Amino acid sequence: MKEFATLDKAIELAQQGYTVYPLIENTKKPPKGVAGYKDATSDQNTIFAWFKNSPYYNLGLRLDTSHLLVVDVDIHDSTKNGKDSLMKLQRQGKTLSPDTYIEKTAGGGLHYFFKYTGDKVRKIDVWPGIDLLSDFTVIAPSEINGKQYQPLDGRTLADVKPAPRWLVDKLTGQKVNWPSERAYATCQKKYTGRLLDEMVTGTTQGNRNAWLTKIAGRMFGVGASPKTVYNMLSVINDSFVDPALPIKEVNVIFQSILKRESKGVH
Repeated sequence: MKEFATLDKAIELAQQGYTVYPLIENTKKPPKGVAGYKDATSDQNTIFAWFKNSPYYNLGLRLDTSHLLVVDVDIHDSTKNGKDSLMKLQRQGKTLSPDTYIEKTAGGGLHYFFKYTGDKVRKIDVWPGIDLLSDFTVIAPSEINGKQYQPLDGRTLADVKPAPRWLVDKLTGQKVNWPSERAYATCQKKYTGRLLDEMVTGTTQGNRNAWLTKIAGRMFGVGASPKTVYNMLSVINDSFVDPALPIKEVNVIFQSILKRESKGVH
């Protein structure tokens, strides 16, 4: 690994709105004084202070604040080979998108990254050799025992795809059976119902900022808390805006509406 390679990556990710933290060289452990992913930040001054005297630190990424899920496929244990588990899942019609952001790990396994907005989890051996992580992970270009974490096919986190429904069902422990539209045909829609319909309808390039701003204002209008509004904006942007806005723009929209609401201006 090149000197300060992880610092460069950390700054790049921070500029995109991700939160990161340092790990001791050649390990997955945070240095003394850093509480692991709980201290993860996008503040560039803090990041620089962490790495400036440790040019070969590894890099950790906090997942829950970035609405990410990692499917960790381990292949070095012959009794619990994640690749075999993937093949069995594939035969059941349960596949992982080959087009999402994927990293080859230092141990030769694979990390599949997906968009995910559920509860924070760290489930080990959900299937033999496959862990599901939405709290934190080591990320490229970290290095352990001379072997680097490496993105496949030159992809970046901008290429992350939504988690497949079967995987979300596995994490939540239930399968959602959607009622038919006709079940609601005779019900008069309330304001909140119309708002939800508009959220799911989404929007496309051209009026994304204005549309998200309007949605944020309406969520505040029905009494949602700032935390709920922010989390929902992130979900809506990821799932129903095509193409999704950069997280920095979503943050600007949220802050502007929050400021307006706090002043009571409508």
